[in-house]
Amino acid sequence: MLIGRLPHKGDLLGGLTAAAVEGGVKAGLIQVIGSLERARLAFYDQRARRYREFSLDTPLEITAGLGNISLKDGTPFVHLHLSLTDQEGAMTGGHAVAGCTVFAAEYAIIPLAGTTPVRVHDETTGLFLWERERYGSGPASELPADIQRALFIP
Repeated sequence: MLIGRLPHKGDLLGGLTAAAVEGGVKAGLIQVIGSLERARLAFYDQRARRYREFSLDTPLEITAGLGNISLKDGTPFVHLHLSLTDQEGAMTGGHAVAGCTVFAAEYAIIPLAGTTPVRVHDETTGLFLWERERYGSGPASELPADIQRALFIP
């Protein structure tokens, strides 16, 4: 498991991607909490089959940041969704895109064993989805000891 904090004023996705690359993670789960000076999010318009991006140029709390890492075009790709609150407690969220400026953020990356998911273009949705419907790493006993502790020991 990798844990750390991202640099103040750094790009959220860029920082998480760098952490994954430096940690040698090609497949994993991501969790992030903290706050942003500015957010850049997107919503996938299913009819138009494209992302509609929007910015929030105000300080925001990351109440939940959840995502995964897989390969896209042969390199680690971070897919992250954010739930954010403003100073009034109003919540918004969406698909994180480049341009989220970190105020303070801490992350946990849990590497996954087994076959690495690879993102390919899906004609039905227009999205880049995992090429397989299911991936598996075998029984829990085959996972590295630190991952077993993180996932299965309360």
